[in-house]
Amino acid sequence: MLKRNKVRLYFFLKNLLRGIAFFAVAIIFYEIIFGFIDFEEPPIDISTTFVFILFFFSELIFGIIPPEVFMGWIIKSKSLEIYPYYVLFFACLSYCSGFLAFLFGKYSAKTWLYEIIKKYIIGKYERKIKAYGWLVIVVSAVTPLPFSATCAVIGAIGFGKRKFLFYSLARFIRYGVYGFGIWYFIG
Repeated sequence: MLKRNKVRLYFFLKNLLRGIAFFAVAIIFYEIIFGFIDFEEPPIDISTTFVFILFFFSELIFGIIPPEVFMGWIIKSKSLEIYPYYVLFFACLSYCSGFLAFLFGKYSAKTWLYEIIKKYIIGKYERKIKAYGWLVIVVSAVTPLPFSATCAVIGAIGFGKRKFLFYSLARFIRYGVYGFGIWYFIG
């Protein structure tokens, strides 16, 4: 196996194992938290629209709140028949927020701020990101790595829009797997 392929495989497997470990910890955390909170009679009435807006901005701002929290909210506060539709809608919102971050990265590449960031942070990784850009997108789409931040960097280095949109479809895989896992373990 070529050294370049070994590096790609190692990068993918390392982050996949981190994602699986994070998912296991998240399931345990949600089991404990949701065991104490009664979502049948929530203390405040949370609007579904508010939750969608909160989720979108969370995804846009580097995934501040993990998507699994929102999936747990659906399981505990909505009927299980509509759960797959909510998960699909969350996946679509996450995909769109990643694309907006990508466009932001493309725009910011022409600013003085990007030049500073490139000089001190991204510059030493730019060549590798260009070489492994598709793998970076897929790994950040299916693991807990910050998807929006990755999308912004990929956009800033000049990755093609069509390729980005194709590879970032892997985000739907994550939502499918995590959504099923949360439904199976919590629901």
